[in-house]
Amino acid sequence: MDDPQLDPMGAIISELRADADVSALVDSRVRGAEAAPGDATDPYQAFIVVVALDVPPHPRVPVTFATYDIASYGVTPQGAWEVYGAVAKALHAVGSRMKLNGLGIYRTFVLSGGQQDRDPDTRQPVVRATVRLIGTTQAVPA
Repeated sequence: MDDPQLDPMGAIISELRADADVSALVDSRVRGAEAAPGDATDPYQAFIVVVALDVPPHPRVPVTFATYDIASYGVTPQGAWEVYGAVAKALHAVGSRMKLNGLGIYRTFVLSGGQQDRDPDTRQPVVRATVRLIGTTQAVPA
């Protein structure tokens, strides 16, 4: 690689925030790495946290097969599932697109998902999904 590896997490966050169904449920509360202060409060509110699990560069070509955990929080278990459903609709089997910074995303898809749980600290309902992104590690010229 000639340049530092691009980070695709921002693209996932912006795509989720821009999706009408996701936005209707969580407003702009889509976070990277951890919840923002005030997200996980009582009374509960819906929000999403995207965490990078694995974003390795390919050994020979400038691509990554990145894996993310996406936690969809809701007020109720059914509400958390609704947020997960909107996330799945927004990201599953989405094909090629280019971002302003030159990041090319070839495909995103849900690898696994629908695991219902409660946050161990707040007891808030959450549904988890694992999402794979295939994208460039370097900017692609327009």
